[in-house]
Amino acid sequence: MTETSGAAATPIDIELDSQARRMRFAWADGKRSDYDWEYLRWRCPCATCSGEGEFAGELQTRTSFAPDEIEMVDLELVGRYAVKPTWGNGHDTGLFTFRNLRQLAEQDGLLQDA
Repeated sequence: MTETSGAAATPIDIELDSQARRMRFAWADGKRSDYDWEYLRWRCPCATCSGEGEFAGELQTRTSFAPDEIEMVDLELVGRYAVKPTWGNGHDTGLFTFRNLRQLAEQDGLLQDA
């Protein structure tokens, strides 16, 4: 994965589109990226979901989610570096840093011109 920094990892607008079930980012370098809620849920960076150290996360043994587990009910800005979604089942410990979101967009072909 490439290192993302500067304007590429600085959002100028963040939108939670509940109807389309997407989180949308406009980046300072003129790009934008849309993240489907289920896509994000599978990539939850918290220790419970993704694992920590020698311990595997619970997502590594799952094949699906219940509907409430992929329903984003809130999105909170954390400082000037991350967002924290709250899912319908109450899960809210995954902090998605802007740098991580931009890297995911680059890696998975989610970047578009604004």
